[in-house]
Amino acid sequence: MRMEIPYLSLMILVPLVGTIVSFLLPRESTKAKWVCLIAALISLVISFIVTFAYVWSWPMGLQLDPSGSFAAYEKADWIPTLGMSYVLGVDGLSLPLIVLTHLLVALGIVFSWKETDRPKEFFGLLLLMDLSITGVFMSLDLFLFFIFWELVLIPMYFLIGIWGGPNKHYAAIKFLIYTHVGSVIMLLGIFALYFWAGPALAVGNTFNLVELANAAKLDPTYLGMAFQAPVFVAFFFGFGVKMPMVPFHTWLPDAHVEAPTAGSVVLAGLLLKMGGYGLFRLGLTMFPLAAREMWWLLATFGVVSMVYAAFVCLAQTDLKRLIAYSSISHMGFVLLGASSTLTIGIAGGIFQMFNHGLITAVLFMLAGVAKRSCHTRDISKLTGLVQKMPLFSFILMVSFFASLGLPGLNGFVSEFMVFAGSYESFGRYLIIPLLAIIITGAYYIWTMHKMVFGDFNTALGKIRDLTREEALPLFILLAFIIFFGLYPAPVIGLIEPYAAGLSSLLGGLG
Repeated sequence: MRMEIPYLSLMILVPLVGTIVSFLLPRESTKAKWVCLIAALISLVISFIVTFAYVWSWPMGLQLDPSGSFAAYEKADWIPTLGMSYVLGVDGLSLPLIVLTHLLVALGIVFSWKETDRPKEFFGLLLLMDLSITGVFMSLDLFLFFIFWELVLIPMYFLIGIWGGPNKHYAAIKFLIYTHVGSVIMLLGIFALYFWAGPALAVGNTFNLVELANAAKLDPTYLGMAFQAPVFVAFFFGFGVKMPMVPFHTWLPDAHVEAPTAGSVVLAGLLLKMGGYGLFRLGLTMFPLAAREMWWLLATFGVVSMVYAAFVCLAQTDLKRLIAYSSISHMGFVLLGASSTLTIGIAGGIFQMFNHGLITAVLFMLAGVAKRSCHTRDISKLTGLVQKMPLFSFILMVSFFASLGLPGLNGFVSEFMVFAGSYESFGRYLIIPLLAIIITGAYYIWTMHKMVFGDFNTALGKIRDLTREEALPLFILLAFIIFFGLYPAPVIGLIEPYAAGLSSLLGGLG
């Protein structure tokens, strides 16, 4: 008899238990960080087990999807009269992001190991982020998806509002308002899909994403363009606020500047990916006719975000704000890849989310190190640091090169795939998004030259290079950046089957 293990539920249950235990510990206890780190590492190990079992067909007790679309699949009745069910599943789209989630949360906890301001609440909220983001990436029921989507706002709001900088309350409220408005727009799309698609399905009204996706696969034109177009746009803008795309981006720089370092790592490395994930999982899959006909909408917002945010980076003097705007620019690649509707472009957009998560985590950790050691993030004051902080300077250079797309580092691979996929649609006009790459190189090289190779600013006084707690997560992430730049096949191999299926769905419309 084959024993089935609920690995997916465990990736939610373990962080939940860790969060509860952390909150229940005495205020003076120092065990909270250990509890949260162990919970995050257990979740990371489980995600590796699921990934390896899927890739190499290990007999690890995965619960299988009857349709064969998902690597692992778990389902139980929840509120059947309303068409709601507890459905979790992972595939080539979600698995890389789930592994990334557990990895960044675990490394964020290590990086913040010496946090002394309400540590049990701080680490507990980081673990709650782990739980809720993982839930978003695994949910295959629209209502369950929305619950996890909204749950993410709570810990991030408190991380910014309690442990943030001088303007933390303004940044936290702005973050909450913008992202919640996006959620409301998305919720309207969910209800439209529930009430209008139900009569066309054999199962009736349902929130089950698998049933809805199967209907789209059987007939990509189901419900017609008159229905698909406005609902697709609702989902697109709901997810676009979270990515964020220009002009719905203004909450992000403020949130990053005020957030604690671990909060910025999770915000840029994971929260932004929720928007891209939702676009692929719901927008393109549920509304293939609208997505195919409105590819120009995705491409336009993607290119505008890439170029505009890159230009804005040239004017930044705060290191964290520069990285925040560069994140907006780099997430534009995701939209551009999605708009291509080709396997290589879609796979490149998904891989870009994974790569950007690794790179931006390093960059925000380095911004945190600069603030801790030099007591400033002003680029004009952070000069000649290689003389006093050689490890910091080395990692800064490699991560800058990765972000601007230097061959041999992971950022190059995904950006090249996106451009290759977009050429058929853009042709010679591809020079417009290529402009973003040129500008990115300009602001990163200028910043690197000033911070690393300039004359040391003696006003900084005695400064210290990386501590052990800072060096460990930074070098782990750096190893992944180099490894996936030289050998991206493991992640691309995971992503490609999903990308090919989505491209076939979109391309099959003529």
